[in-house]
Amino acid sequence: MTDVVSRPGDPKAPRPPKQEQERASEEITEVAPGVLRMQLPIWLPGLGHVNMYGLMDDRGLAVVDPGLPGPSSWKALKSRLASAGYKVKDIHTVVVTHSHPDHFGAAGRIKKEAGASLIAHKAFTTWSLQRGGATLSEVDAERMEQEAIDEAAHYHGPSLDELPALDDDDHAAIDEITTETQRMSVPWGGTTPWGGSKHPHPPLSRRMMFRAMRLLFAPPDPTRRVRHGSPIRLAGRDWLALHTPGHTLDHLCLYDPENGVLLSGDHVLPTITPHIAGSGQGDALNSYLATLDLVGSLDDVRLGLPAHGHPFADVPGRVESIKEHHFERMEKLRAASLAIGPAGVVALSHELFPEKHWGVMAESETFAHLEHLRQSGDAERWDDDGAYVYRVAAVG
Repeated sequence: MTDVVSRPGDPKAPRPPKQEQERASEEITEVAPGVLRMQLPIWLPGLGHVNMYGLMDDRGLAVVDPGLPGPSSWKALKSRLASAGYKVKDIHTVVVTHSHPDHFGAAGRIKKEAGASLIAHKAFTTWSLQRGGATLSEVDAERMEQEAIDEAAHYHGPSLDELPALDDDDHAAIDEITTETQRMSVPWGGTTPWGGSKHPHPPLSRRMMFRAMRLLFAPPDPTRRVRHGSPIRLAGRDWLALHTPGHTLDHLCLYDPENGVLLSGDHVLPTITPHIAGSGQGDALNSYLATLDLVGSLDDVRLGLPAHGHPFADVPGRVESIKEHHFERMEKLRAASLAIGPAGVVALSHELFPEKHWGVMAESETFAHLEHLRQSGDAERWDDDGAYVYRVAAVG
């Protein structure tokens, strides 16, 4: 295939890939004191790698976000560990920043093979997660989701000084989930909060693959569920767990005040704006913007270590850029609503996103922005035979 040659400024010139889209490198680098960056390959739209961070101490290694499930990712993980001088059994702790498979995929297997502790936010759940031998039900997942929303309402201030005081009980595991039989949560089917279908049922072969994965995949069942402000001992020093909902309700960042290092997960990425997941409850965008301010205002934060892309120095600057993107999106949504009149989430998502991105993720983010406008008094919503219809007000 011949390379395309184009002049500077040529509108047909291919754009260079975003950092987050770069393929995983085998290079191991120490990016902060006692913190190794190891890139694992992933094959998700718009992403080429996930950064698994290794935090070294006299006990061995803690790892953060150990990649996708499956043999290819596991082979790469073991290879990266070997290059750094470690084995899987040297891992004493695995931290999962949030409930997406490129972050929790190998966590359950590490826990099982290394006897490692598995740490996640108290609202962490996945469609394959089990507790006490019972599959987590949708009812339990919704309860945990609401707990996360309620918790997020307590710390919209910009300073660590405003974190709630925590007792020892806050670091204990979440209460045992009930074992009454409930319908299993699966990643397809059902309806969205705004009306319409979630991901359609995939072909039978794909559904059989998911069922087989359940038999082979060790569920990432946490041994410790943390809350906002909980200390976590990693790399020989205390890090603070920061609950940063928006991308997901259970998202965690980890902050090292001693060295000014923020493990930002998918909350703050260097060159792309993280997806905001409209959940049907609460104001996901408001929580996201508030916790962007929280991490951007940390005392002496000097280095962001994202889950995708390269380490970056200007965390406050990147926070402001992401916020500006969302403010611009709300203005675009306002203009679209005024142009086409009352409309549902699907139609409005088509005004915000190019056709190649149409689907449930675009709809979810559109829904998050519409709900933020509604709850701030800038939009109205009504139900039209099971589907939400919105009208965004003009600027007064």
